[in-house]
Parts: sequence; structure tokens; C-alpha cells
Amino acid sequence: MKARFLIIALITAAVTLPGCSAKKTATTAKTTTTTTVVDQSSLVPGEWTIATVNGKTVTGDERPYLTLEQSTGRFYGNNGCNTINGDFALSSGGKIKFSNVIATMRSCPDAPFQHAINVALDQAATYSIADKGHETYMTLKNSHGTALMVIRKHNMDFLNGTWQVTRVGSQTIDPNENPEMRLVIDVAELRVHGNTGCNLLNGSLLIDPDKTNAIQFHDIATTRRGCDKPQLETSFLLALESVDAAKQSGKDHVDLLDEDGQRVITLKRVAESK
Repeated sequence: MKARFLIIALITAAVTLPGCSAKKTATTAKTTTTTTVVDQSSLVPGEWTIATVNGKTVTGDERPYLTLEQSTGRFYGNNGCNTINGDFALSSGGKIKFSNVIATMRSCPDAPFQHAINVALDQAATYSIADKGHETYMTLKNSHGTALMVIRKHNMDFLNGTWQVTRVGSQTIDPNENPEMRLVIDVAELRVHGNTGCNLLNGSLLIDPDKTNAIQFHDIATTRRGCDKPQLETSFLLALESVDAAKQSGKDHVDLLDEDGQRVITLKRVAESK
């Protein structure tokens, strides 16, 4: 009998033990998500055109703008009617605060955005910046994360420097034959000077805040020296006056386009002499 009970016990154990060993302990892997906050503070300084307020596109001849000077912690600008200025401060986590804002007291019944702009500056708590083509957009939000105002800055700095003219319209310009045919562009100062290949030229730049990659050459003046190739100079000056936009067409190359998007001038960057 003892032997029988022993056999039964062994059989029972044989059946039970595999069942216990078959149970698997579920292990839940904990995934840690790390959110990296990119420091965008270096992109803040500069002149910004106010693009939208409370989701509405800002229009008008006197375009509201803000100029932020991070080195001094000061800002100044225009709300579409009055000149404004004050202090601003950045802190970690994309925080921003405008304070001590003062404005002139001009009355402007036809400036529909000035009050909304003032309120947005008062309520702004955070900011985020994104690049779109040659433009940078900063969104100012309140403490609840609601977008208050979007301001826009043109990134046309790729035009800065000295450029050899290599094409005017469909005509290729040989730098060996026309080494002096150049433009020197200063976007920050909105100025241009250079040489038509015969005469010195200078003028001003205009950047339209409503157009992407916009650049125009205005008030072009030249010296009056007689030229061996007057037709080429005339073609160049007419092409320069027709420029409406600029885009990079390769490393150290820029195409200047007319309002129809047609290339009218091609430039090649002149390497700086060391």
C-alpha cells in the first residue's frame, strides 16, 4: 500500500510540477522618454514683422514690428499706430516676459491691431521658433499655451557679401572679361553697391514682409563714365531693377528672380581674400 501511495504521489507531482514551471512571470519594461528642450534664445535678436495676432493676419501700410536686442534686454517697435518700447527677458524652458512697456499716445482709428498687440505682449509667457525657407517664425504664447502672436523674420543673410555677376538674362558673363561686374550686398544695412563693369553703382534694398524670399533693389544710382559695352550695362541695370526675390541655387550661387519667378541675374560669391 505504501508503495502504491508513493507511486500515486510521484505521478501527481509529475503532473503538477510542469504546470508550475510553465507559468511565466511577465516583466514590464519601463521606457523612459526624455524630452530635450532646444535652446532657441540665440535666434531671438533682430527685427521681426508682426504676422498674426489672435490668428488674424496683420495687414496695413504701417506694418507693426518688434526689434529685440538680447544684449541689452530691450525691445522697441510699432504696434501699427504707436511707437512702443520696453524690457524683455528670456529664461530656461522657452520662457519670455515683456515688461515696463511704454507707448506714444497717437490716436489711430484705422489701426485695428494695436490693442491686440499690446495685450499679447502683456500676456506672453513662452515662445517657440521655427524656420520655413528663408524665414523664421516666432510664436508667442500665454501661460496656458494658447498662441497670441506670430512674428516673422526674414533670413536673407545668405545674400551678404561680395558677388561676381555671372549671368544677366540669357547672357553668360565671363569673369575674366568682366571681373569688375560685381555687387556687394549688406542686408542688415539694406544697402547695395558695386560695379556695372564700367560704372560704380549704389542703392538700397527693400524686403517685403508679405513675400517669401523677397528682395528688391531701389534708388540705384551710377557714375556717368562712358562704357565700351553700354548695352550690357543697360541690360544689367534693367535686370537689377526688375528683381523681386532671391534664392540660393547651389553652394555660393544665388539667382535673382523677377516677379514671375524668372531668373534675371545669377551671382557667384567672391571668396574673401586672407
